[in-house]
Parts: sequence; C-alpha cells; structure tokens
Amino acid sequence: MQAETEVKVSREQLETMNRLHRRELRQLRHMSEAQFQVFRRNFSFGQLDNMTRAEAQQLLMSMLALNLQLLNDLKD
Repeated sequence: MQAETEVKVSREQLETMNRLHRRELRQLRHMSEAQFQVFRRNFSFGQLDNMTRAEAQQLLMSMLALNLQLLNDLKD
C-alpha cells in the first residue's frame, strides 16, 4: 500500500481557479443548451458525458463554494 500524499494548494492557485470558475459560470448563463453541448469540452472541469448546462452550473457553483471555503481556511 502506498502512503497518501498531502496535496497543498496555494492561495494564488485557489484565486486563479476562482476567477476561472466565475468566468465559466457567467459564460454558461448566457449559453443555450445546444451551445453548451458544443463548448462543454473547453470548460475547466473537463468533458463529462451527458452533462446538461444546468448540471454544469451546479457543479461550478459547488466548486466555487469549496474554493471559497479553502481560501477562508487559509486565512486561519
């Protein structure tokens, strides 16, 4: 068995991903479902088969919430 390696994320990395996810969420909100199906491979979370635009929005909002929690934890 391999020992688990702790992954540390920097504040800069979290802030970069936060900006990226916010931009993608804004883009998603202005797309139709058909546009999303064409462009979904370009989003930061990769290609996820059978994902709808609404599901992608929920995923991005969850990722943003987690990101903000991690940023808040770094302050402490």
